[in-house]
Amino acid sequence: MQSWRSPIYGALLAAVLAGCAAPVSTNIKVSEANVAKFNDLSDLSVVATLEKNVEEARKSGMPLLAPNYFREAEQTLKECQGGLGNKAKEVLVNGAAKGDAILEKGRAVMGIVQYRFAKELEYKAQLDEHNAAKLLPREYDRVIGELSGLIEKVEREQPDNIDAKKEGLQKSMLDLVIKAVQEGALRESETINVETESDNAERQAPLTYAEALRVYQSAKDQIAAAHHDKALVQRLGAEALFAAHHAQQVNERVALLQTQLRVNSSGSLSSGVAMNAGATTQAQAGVQIENKPAAMDKVSVEMIVLQEEERLLGIAKALGLKDLRDLPLDKQVAEIRRAAESVRQTGSGIAAAPVQDFEARLKAANEAIQQMGAELGTKDLQLAEKDRQLADKARELEAQAALVAEKDEQIRKQKERIDKLEWEKPAQPVKKLKPTAKAKEAAPKK
Repeated sequence: MQSWRSPIYGALLAAVLAGCAAPVSTNIKVSEANVAKFNDLSDLSVVATLEKNVEEARKSGMPLLAPNYFREAEQTLKECQGGLGNKAKEVLVNGAAKGDAILEKGRAVMGIVQYRFAKELEYKAQLDEHNAAKLLPREYDRVIGELSGLIEKVEREQPDNIDAKKEGLQKSMLDLVIKAVQEGALRESETINVETESDNAERQAPLTYAEALRVYQSAKDQIAAAHHDKALVQRLGAEALFAAHHAQQVNERVALLQTQLRVNSSGSLSSGVAMNAGATTQAQAGVQIENKPAAMDKVSVEMIVLQEEERLLGIAKALGLKDLRDLPLDKQVAEIRRAAESVRQTGSGIAAAPVQDFEARLKAANEAIQQMGAELGTKDLQLAEKDRQLADKARELEAQAALVAEKDEQIRKQKERIDKLEWEKPAQPVKKLKPTAKAKEAAPKK
């Protein structure tokens, strides 16, 4: 059965493929009007005119909307260009007239395609606007390939049963438009979040990192619901990027402070905070605590960093600066110093908050950080004491368990001795009982 089916199926497949590859210009007839356009031109002008018509077709979108007609017109142009100088003018004119006729038919097909695929073409324009070909090349090539396949069916006058495919394609294209908008607005913040996570942010700065992820996901959801609102998309992208930079710099700050602070053998906190008057807050506060859960330690250090930021944010706002928390702490301080110096030199600024007040705030921030460090040291001592008590209790339980095990062993050995004695005990002889008087009377007489 298989031996005769295979050749037939192969022949049918070849016929189908040959039909799909057949030129669309086969039935196009060159009119006298087509020929007349080129009759009075020189050989060079004939080819140049056809080149111009093909280029105009390219710019009008024929490669997408009537790809086979455009491709065959290009091929005709190449043949004319190749024949320039070695073929008769009549041949060049007929070739150019054929190319012109193909382009005419292609323009007619373009109108049909634009009508039949209005929504899909609208989505394609949006994809191109948001650079989907570069941001999401695989998905873009897939949907454009599907669109081209449906256009070719219309182009070859085989448009039956494409409505269902059009519906699925529209959904895919809309999803890709939304994804492209999200990608364009949030790609940088996503990249930064991934880098921050790889730098151990979930343990070192869990609060700030979680907030960055929340802002990112919220922006993504809002863009999905209103991807056409450009102002909203821009604002959400900026918010997500700010949160990502903030989490990154807080995580880096925590890591730095953890290397600058040490705990001595008694568990007390040793730290140094250097801050010049009216100047930098190079707070050297970080924690590495013995016998303390790592998560609690790092959240506490993160809180120190956030306290630093909060005080600097208040000063920045008083100076009329934007929120600087997406910058490293030293750059925040540098911006504040620059603004404060400007106020000092120009005499302008906020009367209610002179430069001396800013310096006082910086000093207060330093003192607060030191106090926070001391509080952390006290908590560490308390935790260390609890750990010691737990260790003592664990040792007591181990000792009790050892005693119980020893008792069990003694009981086991005692039981073994008893079992052995029972087994080795000699059997006792059975004593004969003297018959009673009643037994004698009841016994039969011999």
